[in-house]
Amino acid sequence: MIALVFFAASSPFGEAAVVSLCSGVSLIDSMAQVGHRERERERESDQLSISLIAGDEGVKAAFWRPAHLPRSAWLEHIPFAFWIVSQIKPGTIVELGTHFGASYFAFCQAVESLSLDTRCYAVDTWKGDEHAGFYGGGVFDYVNAYNNAQYSRFSSLIRASFSDTASYFEDGSVDLLHVDGLHTEAAVRSDVETWLPKLSRRGVMLLHDVNVRERDFGVAAVLKQLRVQYPVFEFLHGHGLGVVGVGDELSAGVSNFLKANGDATARRDITNFFARLGRACYDAQVVGRIEQDRSKTLAAGTKMRRAVPTKLLKSESEK
Repeated sequence: MIALVFFAASSPFGEAAVVSLCSGVSLIDSMAQVGHRERERERESDQLSISLIAGDEGVKAAFWRPAHLPRSAWLEHIPFAFWIVSQIKPGTIVELGTHFGASYFAFCQAVESLSLDTRCYAVDTWKGDEHAGFYGGGVFDYVNAYNNAQYSRFSSLIRASFSDTASYFEDGSVDLLHVDGLHTEAAVRSDVETWLPKLSRRGVMLLHDVNVRERDFGVAAVLKQLRVQYPVFEFLHGHGLGVVGVGDELSAGVSNFLKANGDATARRDITNFFARLGRACYDAQVVGRIEQDRSKTLAAGTKMRRAVPTKLLKSESEK
């Protein structure tokens, strides 16, 4: 008993230990209750920080349920995609590097949910590269079919190189640009330099994989250079996402968000807020994949069981 009382007084779960001793509730259950209350307080703190920079309506967008969750390294940034579109209300969105469309269709979902008059363009060769891996035409067919079914009234897929496509967009015409192609420093710098003039006076650039320091990834180096001229907010979860305020007439929400980078507490709260919501998207995709695999296994088992009597009857008739 003395040892338990000492544990209760000295451990971070002291409250749980006291409850356990006094009520007979298991220590593990009590610890879980305290942990849950702590997480709730943290979420409330994080949400308050977001509310201060974007208002309650902006916070609500981050909680939308994603409609499209393919396997992707971008899943943990989907809540931020919803939020940033709600803040910019862009006239034009361009994405460089789409693959299965996790990020692109998050932007499209936000456009539709907000009833915005926005044009969206996904630019990709849909052949892959040394970082994403190379793949056949089935990926484009999949993305194209989903786009046609859901968003074709305002969304277009452009199957071409980033450099060849740039000339089709006027300077200052793009409000949200997402760069997620080949991630070598030279390739990213070329994409940024080519497309930077296309951004509008309220334009924002997103750079994915800023927290990957392997396989010749150079996104972090390019983001470091952009910091010299533009305000930047950097997320480290989900392989990292750099948010660059390029325009000089940013919306109030985006401007406040970028300013929060200079406040350690606000930066922590905002990062935690989006990281937690993003993790939920990743977990939902994993669970969905497990359920899909389970359904396939059950279907295969059912088919096999149905086939057994037929085989047995055939075998009997051949005797």
